[in-house]
Amino acid sequence: MPLYAFECQECLVRFERTLKMGDHTTHPCPSCKDDAPRILDQQGFGFGFAASASAAPANTGVHADDYPTADRAVGKSAESRWEVISDREKVKGEARKQGETHALIRHTGPGFIDYEPMSDVGRNARRKLAKAAVDAAKVARQGEVKPPR
Repeated sequence: MPLYAFECQECLVRFERTLKMGDHTTHPCPSCKDDAPRILDQQGFGFGFAASASAAPANTGVHADDYPTADRAVGKSAESRWEVISDREKVKGEARKQGETHALIRHTGPGFIDYEPMSDVGRNARRKLAKAAVDAAKVARQGEVKPPR
């Protein structure tokens, strides 16, 4: 519930009340019981934090403090994943320098991934397979019936 500030015009008493949200333009003064108009004290919105680390945390309004397990787990998971990718790219770079080629052969085993440069024979075989696939796609397109214009 929001905190509203009031100032009595009769006795000049300033007081605050926690009231349900709504249009509270006046509130009875605690000293003279006259209606005191609401003032804007620019206190605004604030966050409430748990009193101690051992106490169960309340909703603080700060997302990282309210949901530490899910958000931090995702962040750590993403960080570790990028580390794995970076390490793999280093291994690929070393294999490419060693074989002086961009083409690599991937070896996968339980708990590891390794790369070795592709030989000239392997690169030629790969080119032949790629050319055969392109030629087969061309033949398939030529066999299609095109609608008249």
